[in-house]
Amino acid sequence: MINLIIDRFEDNGKPSANGISALQYHLDYPRLYYYLHQCNIPVSLVHVDTAPVNSWYLMVLGFFDHECDYFNLIPPAVYKRLQRKEIKVVFTYHEGDNPGRIRMRLDYWCDQHGIDPSLVWLISGNSSANNEFNCVYWSELEFMYWRSVDLRSGGVLHTQPRNKQYMALCRIDKIWRNAFMSTLWARGLHKQGYFSYNQVDLGQEDDYYGCALNNEYLEQLQPQMDSFVAAGPFSVDNLDSTQHNTYSVNPEHMYEDSYFNIVLETVLDTDNSGGAFVTEKTFKPIFNNQFFIEVAAAGTLSHLKELGYKTFDLCIDEHYDTITNHQERFDAVLELACDLITQDLHSVYTKLSPIIRHNHHVFQQGMAHRLQAVVDRISCKP
Repeated sequence: MINLIIDRFEDNGKPSANGISALQYHLDYPRLYYYLHQCNIPVSLVHVDTAPVNSWYLMVLGFFDHECDYFNLIPPAVYKRLQRKEIKVVFTYHEGDNPGRIRMRLDYWCDQHGIDPSLVWLISGNSSANNEFNCVYWSELEFMYWRSVDLRSGGVLHTQPRNKQYMALCRIDKIWRNAFMSTLWARGLHKQGYFSYNQVDLGQEDDYYGCALNNEYLEQLQPQMDSFVAAGPFSVDNLDSTQHNTYSVNPEHMYEDSYFNIVLETVLDTDNSGGAFVTEKTFKPIFNNQFFIEVAAAGTLSHLKELGYKTFDLCIDEHYDTITNHQERFDAVLELACDLITQDLHSVYTKLSPIIRHNHHVFQQGMAHRLQAVVDRISCKP
């Protein structure tokens, strides 16, 4: 039994976020409680005064602030039990920031407060977390997408001819995404796919120095990117940004009418951690029975195999996933995309159908085993 400590409740009786103001979290809390229930993992909510030894005090983060002393946000009753080594603090953070750097900061604050660091855990969305002290990796976004979609729906695997070669749907503007999509556009390849670039947050991530790609490359491509923005936005539907970002809104017809997906993931570089950060962007084609290529961090395909999925090297050159230089990997997957778009993809899709079916099946089977592994690790079970 996992006992989750709740230190305050909202007026309607619903548990509120432990120690963190509403400005610092934006996802339903305590969602881990709901997740555990859904996976039939025994869990209960307890008050700090009556919490059994080894209960978990959760702190759900939407953003990790390296300047914030999170232990100062803990109520005195919880703080005292933590100092007496009676409970654990568990930070849940589904983003891909470097877990090693976060762990170092947590250890610093543990030292400042005289708290045993072995009682403080971090659940991270970065796959390198398992390499760090008292950190555990969990692909929470895979779980969130799985529980949000109607598993009875989704794009159907079929071998009938399709009208479009690919899908590339991009909601939020980032300079490296602009570089990729504007190149497809400049080569006239946007007409062969379900091609969308909505320009949400336009220009907010245009800093060359904050981008993983080479500054010289971006400078050379800037006129093309400017022309692309001026010609846009590009859209394939009448949905608004909120609907585009709602997991349960699923354009099955586009998946069924195109062969493969160009996944423009959230980041190209996982904060120099060497890990992968896989989001719903990747699991959408898996659920909807497409093969895909990844514009993402190095090792993303390798990590998907660790999760039980298969990739597509039967027909596709996936060496790009091993390239650690961000510019070279980006160039390789961009040229791969351009090459694929001009191929006879009907035969490719047919040949890859068993792998596509396998991936869909893995996703459909559920995520309870992944969450159970997290629970076992924090509970110090072998």
